[in-house]
Formats: sequence, C-alpha cells, structure tokens
Amino acid sequence: MSWLWIRFRLHPGSAQAACGALVLFATTAVLAAGPPFRLEGLTFVASRETDTEVRVQARAGVIDQGANTAQLDAVSAEWSGEDGKPSLQITCERGELDLATNDLFASGDVRGLLADGRRFVGPWLRYDRTRGVAFTEAPVQILEGDRVLRGGGFEYHVRERRLRLTAGARVEERQRP
Repeated sequence: MSWLWIRFRLHPGSAQAACGALVLFATTAVLAAGPPFRLEGLTFVASRETDTEVRVQARAGVIDQGANTAQLDAVSAEWSGEDGKPSLQITCERGELDLATNDLFASGDVRGLLADGRRFVGPWLRYDRTRGVAFTEAPVQILEGDRVLRGGGFEYHVRERRLRLTAGARVEERQRP
C-alpha cells in the first residue's frame, strides 16, 4: 500500500488558524468533496513500504478535494531511486500534485539536479509515478561540466537513474572566464 502524508500550517486568515497539523490519507481513500481550501507550508510524502519515494514541499497551496489535486506555489520536490537514495531534485514556481496518483506537473522556471550531478533548466516537467519517469517535451538545457546539452525535451527514469534526451539534442562547450 502507498501512503501520502501531508504536513501543513493553516492559512492565517482561516477561522481554524492553528500552528500546524499532521494529516494522513491513504492514497486510495475516497475523500468527501468539499470546497477548495488554502494551506501554507505544505509537505507531501509518498512512500512504499518503509522507503520514501517522493517528497513535495510548497510555500502554499490550494487543496481541491473534489478534483483530488493540490495547486502549489514555490515548490521543491525530491524523488528516490531504487536504492532509496536521492535520484532527482527540482524547484519551480508552481506545481499541480495529483493526490491519488502522486503525479506532479511542475511549471515556471523548473530547475533540477540529477543523481549524477548534472543540472537542468526548463519551463515545465511532469512526473508519472506509475512509470517512474520525469519528462518534458519543452526545450531544456542540461549542464554537464563545461558542456551544455540542449534538447527539445528529455525522459529521466528516476528509479534507474537513466536520462534520454529527445527531439534534437545538441552539445555546446561553455567558455571559461
């Protein structure tokens, strides 16, 4: 079974203002639909058995129980590989987290770090938990030492730590100062 932990601070304007809370949802649970609500300081953790698979943090977000999604602001996320060690880390301006599947759509100045130390930059990234793949079909730059790899997108297999550039990749050497 897979679990999703959510830690948050209630929005200061909320009638239920409190210092914090810890809520546990089974990702297979059916949540009663209610109006969307805004929370601050969110942390979502999805795990299998005893291993943390993904951790998503956001400065604030709107939880829509009817759609079973969280619209997030100022997002950072980390995924683990098969060995439980970090495989992919990203930051971005916005994210949409599917609370049933733990799929994430990250957008707005997406910046990431792969397990092998390579960094990347692009406008959006989608993580498909079922496939264990983070991908984009938008132009992306991958910084690798003194080289910049540019492509029309990529697929990163998180569990296996395997990267594949898609749609016309090219390599550029960066000039040293």
